[in-house]
Amino acid sequence: MTDRKDRVAAPSADESDSANKRYGLRLRKFIDIVVEDPFSAMLFRGAIADISPTGMRAMVDQYLPVGSKYTITMKRSPFLRMRGQVRWIRPSANETFQIGVQFIEVAPEDAKRLSTFIEIEQQRLTNG
Repeated sequence: MTDRKDRVAAPSADESDSANKRYGLRLRKFIDIVVEDPFSAMLFRGAIADISPTGMRAMVDQYLPVGSKYTITMKRSPFLRMRGQVRWIRPSANETFQIGVQFIEVAPEDAKRLSTFIEIEQQRLTNG
């Protein structure tokens, strides 16, 4: 059996530069999520570590291949359900993984709710 670490993809230099440019737009906010695999109907839990209008970094206990697509449901405010594609994955502590997810299917009203949520939380954190 192949070790999972052999299959873990790190972001390229271009992706790292892009992530650094977007970093100011990301909100560090832990939100519990449920990740649904549409092919196997398997559900598993994770947590968002930071989020932006276009994607998120999450912690999960399952290996999710780069390029795979999942439905992600936030279990607390703003209670959104979106489709996302895994862009990168890295091993983390205690047999968990950090994943970078790009949102690929977000209803316009959900995109607006997410942007509003991020703006309000950023204001609250800077003024708080």
